[in-house]
Amino acid sequence: MNRFAFLLVLPLVLLSGCEGTAISPQSRSPQSQPPPTTCGTPATTETQRVMEGLKPHCEGCHAQGTRGYFASVAAFQSLLVSDSRLVKAGSPDDSELVRLLEGRGTGAFKQMPIGQKSYAQLVSEGSATLSVQAVRAWIQGLGAQQRDSRPNPDAPRITRMSADQVQRALYQQLGLGYDDFFVNAKEFGFDMAESRGEDHLPLQSPDAIPAPRQYISGERYHGLGGGSVMNQVSADRTPAPTFALTLTQVSQRWCRRALAKPDNTALFPKGAARTANPADVKATLKRWSLHFLGERFTDAQVDELYADVFVPLATPTDTEPAYVGVCSYFIRHPHWIFY
Repeated sequence: MNRFAFLLVLPLVLLSGCEGTAISPQSRSPQSQPPPTTCGTPATTETQRVMEGLKPHCEGCHAQGTRGYFASVAAFQSLLVSDSRLVKAGSPDDSELVRLLEGRGTGAFKQMPIGQKSYAQLVSEGSATLSVQAVRAWIQGLGAQQRDSRPNPDAPRITRMSADQVQRALYQQLGLGYDDFFVNAKEFGFDMAESRGEDHLPLQSPDAIPAPRQYISGERYHGLGGGSVMNQVSADRTPAPTFALTLTQVSQRWCRRALAKPDNTALFPKGAARTANPADVKATLKRWSLHFLGERFTDAQVDELYADVFVPLATPTDTEPAYVGVCSYFIRHPHWIFY
């Protein structure tokens, strides 16, 4: 496969370490890699029985997120049982879980589940089947618990740019702005952003002021993962296929618009030659690698990009498609999309 093909995410093959520990398939050297992660104490059969007994009254509020204790047995074990602040192995009276079930919690909440009746009262009425005494006995019999050290807090993280960040970055790096896509208009007395033409592929958040008058401008914003309070759409930071498709279309059209904009020095500063001469083209590619990615391509990388992207798109009379292709390539590069 051509290394310059548009790839948002490469699937990683993960090998299993200590029961689910993710180990990079790349070779690891002791000097450059952190020590192996420490797996936590596994859940026992009794722990699973306790979880299943509490689950009907607890999972409504604790099935996901950082307090998703009842999402699975593994979550119950790693998030609750192995947390000495909640479960003190061998000491039920010092366990916040027991205090919450008995209605004498010491934190923000005095009891769990939240309501007029404590869990102990639900047991006495027959609504709950697992007794507090059974929970106490389980904690009394627990041995020392080792918390799972995963995920590694020092592990490198990558984040996909949001729709707002994509729009701002494109405006800045391509030398474009609001006025290149919209004119001010009125709709029932409200300020609106009137598109200068759909062929420009404008995008604007429905929550922006002024909001886009054309529905498709907001839809394109959602295609990049943008959320909206007005439209009740949640933001999406995943590299979804819709994001890839939208960014591909927008990057190509906006690069062309930037190249055609009079006196635009964002891509070709004053004195920079926009020609078909290989030396001039390669100088531009090296400059663009720093401009878009913050990293300067080596001569070998520039030569490969020139041969694989610029040359196939150039024509004897017009270099615009080739420059558009290279410009779009940098915007769709993983180092641009993720940070």
